[in-house]
Amino acid sequence: MGRPVTWSLATRITPSRLEAMSRSSALAAALVCAAGVSLMAHSVVPTEFREVVAAAPLIVRGTVTDVRAVVGSGRTVESVATIAVETVLKGEADRFVSIRVPGGTIGTRRFVMIGAPSFAAGQNAVFFLSRDGSGFWRPVGLSMGVYRVRADRTSGMPVVAPPAVAGWTASTGRVVRGDTRRQTISVQEFESMVRLIAAGRALPPRMPLVERPIK
Repeated sequence: MGRPVTWSLATRITPSRLEAMSRSSALAAALVCAAGVSLMAHSVVPTEFREVVAAAPLIVRGTVTDVRAVVGSGRTVESVATIAVETVLKGEADRFVSIRVPGGTIGTRRFVMIGAPSFAAGQNAVFFLSRDGSGFWRPVGLSMGVYRVRADRTSGMPVVAPPAVAGWTASTGRVVRGDTRRQTISVQEFESMVRLIAAGRALPPRMPLVERPIK
């Protein structure tokens, strides 16, 4: 295998680009592996969160129960994560959903795509999913389609890092460093926001919500 090489590609995401990203990423990964390269970088310029919601026919919150590596198209390596669904925010889902992401390890062969999410059993997250050309569920825009749930360091409540939504989690206009609205938000508040955006409804003023700590 050749020496690892990093290739960086910056992309401005639009709804059509979001739909095509999984296919284009898989093709680029195939070219990299064919050249004997084990590392690829794919940087994404953030898009408006409403576009991510619109591009995802299925949005669920759940816990990863299993992750396994498989050989993808073009001799690439992909990871298949099984998600135990706890809440369905958009679309319809069974109790378990399997999703695919670029990257993984099979034997001594390891493939890494920078910018693609990686998973481990026990992780909890909100997943924004769309089907690829083969019918597999994939996160919309790679890591843009995964919002991980963690326990707040102070309260122990489940929280997520907020997306940039002008006028709600960020001031209208340019998003700047230090914006007080860009703080973690509760899972309950995040899910309410997603449901409202999916329904095409206006977001209400943000208010603190109380949740039970993660056990």
